[in-house]
Amino acid sequence: MTAASAHSAYRPFKRAEGKGTLGCFFFLLAAGIVGFIGVSVGPAYYAGKSLETDVKTEASRAGAHFYDDETIMRNILDLARRNEVRITRENVKIDRFAGQIFITIEYSVPVDLLVTEKKLDFKFKASSFIGRL
Repeated sequence: MTAASAHSAYRPFKRAEGKGTLGCFFFLLAAGIVGFIGVSVGPAYYAGKSLETDVKTEASRAGAHFYDDETIMRNILDLARRNEVRITRENVKIDRFAGQIFITIEYSVPVDLLVTEKKLDFKFKASSFIGRL
């Protein structure tokens, strides 16, 4: 391979005029923004989903063991504390209807995104039949 032919083989890269570098920069910028949002929102989302799973399990236990409303409330608030979710009694609604227990939890978590603050709203329901099958 001669020097002239080797030089012409690299010519397409010279005509790119930095477009590859600019595209890579924008990709890294977008990946950084998505990563930042994931790190900001991820823990609150994970805690909410973990609490939802625990409340469904608690609803099943409450129905099987005939727990009263005060015991259910105390257990749910304890589960929320373990999952690092700040809810109060006003966020939890317990109903009994037609041989079933219905638990509804609704709360919001503020997430700071540097330029704005976004609220993540969580609302989930759990139910169970009262009595053992």
